[in-house]
Amino acid sequence: MAFIWFIYAAWLMLIIFLTVQAIGVKRDTEPHLLQSFGLMFAIIAAFLLPRLPIFGFVNFAPVSTVLGGIGAAITIAGMALLVWARQTLGRNWSQTVSAKQEHELVRSGPYSRLRHPMYTGGLLACIGSAIVVGGPFVFLLILLGAIFVWRVDAEDRLLARQFPDEFPDYARRTNALIPFLW
Repeated sequence: MAFIWFIYAAWLMLIIFLTVQAIGVKRDTEPHLLQSFGLMFAIIAAFLLPRLPIFGFVNFAPVSTVLGGIGAAITIAGMALLVWARQTLGRNWSQTVSAKQEHELVRSGPYSRLRHPMYTGGLLACIGSAIVVGGPFVFLLILLGAIFVWRVDAEDRLLARQFPDEFPDYARRTNALIPFLW
């Protein structure tokens, strides 16, 4: 049970961190309310779906202490990658797929190997959390996984338009989401 509380506390701290870090980022060149609402809807749905009787099988928490520890470690590793990537982006971060004013192509830190390490970290954190808690994090993994795959393609297209000279070489040298695979 302690691992379950740990997971929820870690996510709450991550959300607070990301919210505070969003202050002072560069402005988007145009609004993207539909993307923001879509992300919010996915998160709300992930926490409501396990309450439906048809999806009761995903409510398997608590798990064994060993499995809980493994899941918590995966969660922390994913969140650490996400935070490192977010810090590396600095003011270039955006909640949505959008061009920024004075946009820069970041290629340092985790971006030297992965084009979308925040998504990789988020998915790892969801996998670890799903192992420990089940329920909402199983659905969060599925829903965010689908959103992140869409966003990888959309962001790559955006970056190719924004940085036509730099992005093609950067894309060839890095993986999109999964090290050594994709």
